[in-house]
Amino acid sequence: MVLINKKKKCLISIIINCYNGEKYLKHAIDSIYKQTYENWEIILWDNNSYDNTQKISKNYDKKLKYFKSKVNTILGVARVNAVKQASGELLAFLDCDDVWLPEKLEQQVLCFQKNPKVGIVYSKANIIDSNGKVIG
Repeated sequence: MVLINKKKKCLISIIINCYNGEKYLKHAIDSIYKQTYENWEIILWDNNSYDNTQKISKNYDKKLKYFKSKVNTILGVARVNAVKQASGELLAFLDCDDVWLPEKLEQQVLCFQKNPKVGIVYSKANIIDSNGKVIG
């Protein structure tokens, strides 16, 4: 059970795990900055990339917290390591090659507020091509 204060906007820790995902990473991060729900932090866990992941992360403000793993690990281990850095009341996960619609967080927080016994919320997804066109 997740207890959410309906009068206060709880902090959401958004976990992004990235391994050499520079091609789409900026689009993923930008989709977070476009959210209508604004009380969040990004925990960007760089899973020992050798691309421009770190350089891309430096283009954002302090809401994005960058961490680099010393070794490459499987996704589950990387997620656990990233979660350890989170300080939010809620967790959200965004893969570095995905994007969110602008009201995603706001709608999901509402689900928690309306249903205090809910412990997890997920949603359907649109499949898009490399140009952002919905294909499925």
